[in-house]
Amino acid sequence: MADKSNRMRGVAKFVRNTVISVGVLLVVLVGGGVAYTWYMGQQPVENTPAVAAPIAPKPAPVIKASKPAPNAKPSASVQLLTTPVMPGENASINVKTLAAAKCTITVVYDEVPSKDSGLGPKVADEFGIISWAWTVEPTVPLGKWPVTVTCTYNKRPAVVQGMLEVVAEKE
Repeated sequence: MADKSNRMRGVAKFVRNTVISVGVLLVVLVGGGVAYTWYMGQQPVENTPAVAAPIAPKPAPVIKASKPAPNAKPSASVQLLTTPVMPGENASINVKTLAAAKCTITVVYDEVPSKDSGLGPKVADEFGIISWAWTVEPTVPLGKWPVTVTCTYNKRPAVVQGMLEVVAEKE
């Protein structure tokens, strides 16, 4: 019986020592964490590169149209011509010239001028841009046909020509 009693005291002593050890270890860890947090709060912040906030782009400057001088020499250039097209499809052209220039367009297929209603005379906008859109007649023969734009400013002409290709099938 004394043996059992000694064993019980030994187990109780072991449990008591384990609980005390865990308690001391817990106090040391919590105390160390508090001390570390306090110490780091006392240190100056390093200049570490942060993620840069996106910079909003500056708005594009407003371009104001200016009227050309009365003696300005007119010019014209094709900016866009839809080609190739198939018979019955729509075609279009954009031309850059002087602002307020009066322009006409002629599209000739196999020596026959087109009569499409979209090919009337126009006046260039304040930036000198002018556009036409028309339907290529279903009976137009295949081939390359001239699209001629004549722009006049103060009775001085400028002529530009593009070639419209009419094809049976688009690639």
